[in-house]
Amino acid sequence: MTVAVIPAVEGRTTRLTALVSEAEAEQVTRQAAASGLSVSAYLRDRALGVAPDARESAALRQVDAFIDRIEADLDSAIAEVSATIARMGTVA
Repeated sequence: MTVAVIPAVEGRTTRLTALVSEAEAEQVTRQAAASGLSVSAYLRDRALGVAPDARESAALRQVDAFIDRIEADLDSAIAEVSATIARMGTVA
């Protein structure tokens, strides 16, 4: 299988527009997320024949999961601090 390698291009300034159904938009968004790409990057890669890299996608999913865990830990810590501050306010 031959894969086209498209060099990174800075200063992308031209917008393409495509009309899709709501269901198609949702499917593309899900596929982009599963690939670890933005919708723009996903569509650009597919249109230009760049094959998805399974290893990169797996790594990005791991990073996303790690960030989710960090966010959950932060939310828990904030809730604890808020509860402590609330208790301190009622004690005084």
